[in-house]
Amino acid sequence: MIPSLAVLIAAMVVSSALCIGLRRSRHVSAVMPACAFVLFALCLWVCIPVLRGETIDDGLFWMDPLSAVFMTLVGFIGFLASLYSRAYIGLEAEEGVVSRKENGIYYSLLIVFISVMMLTFTVRSMAVVWLGIAATTLVSTFLVGFYSREESTEAAWKYIILCSVGMTIALFGLTLVYASTVGVIDSDSALDWPSLMEHASELDPNMMRMAMILIIVGFGTKVGFVPMHTWLPDAHSQAPSPISGLLSAVLLNCAMYGILRFYGVSESLDPGFASTVMLVFGLVSLGAAAFFIVSSRDLKRMLAYSSIENMGLIAIGFGIGTPVAIAAAILQMTAHSVTKPILFFSAGNIIQSYGTREMSRIRGVYRSMPFTAAAMTVGTLSIVGCPPFAVFVGELSLMLGALDAGMSWTVAVMIVLLAIVFAGMARNVFPMLSGEPPEYARDLKGFSRTAPLVVLIVATTALGLFMPDAVVQCLENAASSVTGVFS
Repeated sequence: MIPSLAVLIAAMVVSSALCIGLRRSRHVSAVMPACAFVLFALCLWVCIPVLRGETIDDGLFWMDPLSAVFMTLVGFIGFLASLYSRAYIGLEAEEGVVSRKENGIYYSLLIVFISVMMLTFTVRSMAVVWLGIAATTLVSTFLVGFYSREESTEAAWKYIILCSVGMTIALFGLTLVYASTVGVIDSDSALDWPSLMEHASELDPNMMRMAMILIIVGFGTKVGFVPMHTWLPDAHSQAPSPISGLLSAVLLNCAMYGILRFYGVSESLDPGFASTVMLVFGLVSLGAAAFFIVSSRDLKRMLAYSSIENMGLIAIGFGIGTPVAIAAAILQMTAHSVTKPILFFSAGNIIQSYGTREMSRIRGVYRSMPFTAAAMTVGTLSIVGCPPFAVFVGELSLMLGALDAGMSWTVAVMIVLLAIVFAGMARNVFPMLSGEPPEYARDLKGFSRTAPLVVLIVATTALGLFMPDAVVQCLENAASSVTGVFS
């Protein structure tokens, strides 16, 4: 095995075992973020050469630039969510909301969750990728229902039932893909993505069309495509805020990764079919999310609908299907991943201070929590696509990709719906920041509250203002690998 990858996988196993072993100790809250930092550092060691165009090809393990983009985002956001958890879960432990036992369970599940997501992007077999995505569902269910309240338990059950149905549908799609490889690819490598790309033109097109519909619907359930999205607002609103940020920023990407691998095979065999299905789901998801955002009353549910909106935008990029649009979709995914945790972490601070998620009951955040209010402002302006932040560049690139493909009608629809999103977010967020705060509102401070927000704000601003040639090359490499250049 490649030494760097072997060290990373060993670190995942050791970190998970260490945190599980220390779950009854008060030190687990410090050990777990340290382990997450080590995983992120090792992730960079593995991924930077791959992002530059190299491919890891070693038996069961296989990585290309697309895998590296997804893994890097998991490592980065996973570490920041772990660091923010120290303050967020720490306060709840002090106030008796969380017991010492629950505190240990939280950190143990979190490191396993991050490790499983990262591991999903290291394998060549799409069957194993399916297992990895299914495993993330199982682990994250316990984090969604962490508080054991009636609402949290209901959200967790809804999440696991709907996503399990989706994963079963995706499995049927994988079965059809496997059937289409009979007589074309050896059975022991029939679901290996490099083999599928190499023999894509020889597969049965009718069977692959059926498979792609099942795969997009199945994995799309976990992505949050409308109308399979109903679990997402409940799960994101009921989970602890660090977990909500992690779910939104990187877990949805895991399911999108499963779609993209088969998308590349389908587009090589039958150009236009998978991209059309993705375009339809993208536009429907963007439209529905826009109107849900306007009507939202719960802060975290609104942010969840914003995640559906951004997954819709990403799907539109792959629906356009040109190299420019695919690169723009990957840029939009990256921008969303580094921006959305700003909002969820800021929302966590506000909810802990005000004791409510109802936006109508939150006022005067700028007076009571100046830093959190500033972070919420930056996060809101960024996520709705205002310059100079990363999402603006991603959305602009998507529109340019659509114009380049002659799809001006798509641009017109996007502009209208994004204007509705902007109006809805502004209507809901900015009244919370102004006015007079209630007497019980308090400013929550501390390194592990502020540092993750500062890092994320710098990241989304830097991605919006600067686009070095090295970053452009990484995006182009990842976009090319979607269609099999690096197979």
